[in-house]
Amino acid sequence: MKDVRYFPLFFCLLAGSALADGKGGAAGERLDKVEKESEALKDEIRKLKLDVAVPKAEYKSYGGLGPAASKVYYVPRGFSIGGYGEVTYEHFGAASKTNKADVVRFVPYLGYKFNDRIVMNAELEVEHAGIGNVGDRKPEVYVEFAYLDFLIHQAFSIRAGLILMPASSMNEFHEPTVYNGVLRPDVERLIIPSVWREIGLMLHGRFDFGLSYKLALTSGLRTDTIKDWIKDGRQRGAEINFDRFAAIARLDYSFKDIVKVGGFAYYGEGEDKAGGAENGTQIGYFALFGGEAQFDWKNIWLKGAVAFGSAAGNNAYQTEPGKNRSKEVYGGYVEAAYNLMPLFSPETVMSLSPFVRYEKYNLQSAVFNGNTADAAKDRTVLTFGLGFKPHPQVVIKADYQLRDTASTLAEGLGKDAAGNSRDGDKVDQFNVGVGFIF
Repeated sequence: MKDVRYFPLFFCLLAGSALADGKGGAAGERLDKVEKESEALKDEIRKLKLDVAVPKAEYKSYGGLGPAASKVYYVPRGFSIGGYGEVTYEHFGAASKTNKADVVRFVPYLGYKFNDRIVMNAELEVEHAGIGNVGDRKPEVYVEFAYLDFLIHQAFSIRAGLILMPASSMNEFHEPTVYNGVLRPDVERLIIPSVWREIGLMLHGRFDFGLSYKLALTSGLRTDTIKDWIKDGRQRGAEINFDRFAAIARLDYSFKDIVKVGGFAYYGEGEDKAGGAENGTQIGYFALFGGEAQFDWKNIWLKGAVAFGSAAGNNAYQTEPGKNRSKEVYGGYVEAAYNLMPLFSPETVMSLSPFVRYEKYNLQSAVFNGNTADAAKDRTVLTFGLGFKPHPQVVIKADYQLRDTASTLAEGLGKDAAGNSRDGDKVDQFNVGVGFIF
């Protein structure tokens, strides 16, 4: 046997065999004792084998990734599996809009740690029970990220593959147990699109005094799929056009994990053809900037974030028929939460956190010449609710959203007197959800 941990069992078995010839009395008692010790050693060996095959998980963030997405970085070697899921129910305050329940996401993480310097990490995302469009039943299964991380030094590492864009902290840190509310903030879904990923190369590192950085060169955007802002222009790693590039930089500073501040800058180009096709005709140029600050101390949690974006492009991009594309966008929100559970049970790992979040954003603060901005894209959202974690990896959430419903929008659907589209995102709603990580 190669492992010295097996030697005690070996000798105990030998002793048991020798004593087996004894008859009654003290010899019998010694035999019983040896057999009990042997069983205890066998149990210990089974536990040791289990620890090697399935090492105990550490649920903490690595480099801004979610706790489950970070598991592979904390295993000694070899294979790691994790993931998360969330199921939601949305009850709308408009009689003409149907209520909705959805298996929003089920996400397995698969990772492999080759050694202390090379890590493979991947996420396979199944959205909306695997069916993205209920009408034509198109599949909704994605590789959310898949990269190799070369951990050269704490201050300098290289990540290559399909990577998450470090635009906002939530774009990387987005598992359901780590944010308040059933739904992600609108600003971090629509102004800063989530989950935003592109193929590229990233340099990243951190320093002992609390500063970390990320610099990435990636693929650009697809302009023909953009309706107003860039959310629909993400290429998602599927036969992408790599004639157009983008660059993004992010800096973060953390003081004892109590105060965190960070900001990013993105600039990218876009074209209206997929990879391998003929050259496109709609060329666009996009900039996005943002910053955020977070305070997390004892039971108090506060956050604020802002983002500003602008676009330019040739005449074909600006004037495509049927499209009303944004020239400028902006958004921001403030949020507060308080964990009540320590007031009742100071030693518990459970949490009960009421929260409130106010968002203001405009997806069409300016549009290209000849077009008219859609007033329904200027939105405010007030969300208040409660999150309960009976276990740190499980959350039950409920909230109510006042989504700037205006009497002129006739329950938020159709067109207004000026011909602008009435926006379903202006309908108040009540949300309930459950989520988990593993």
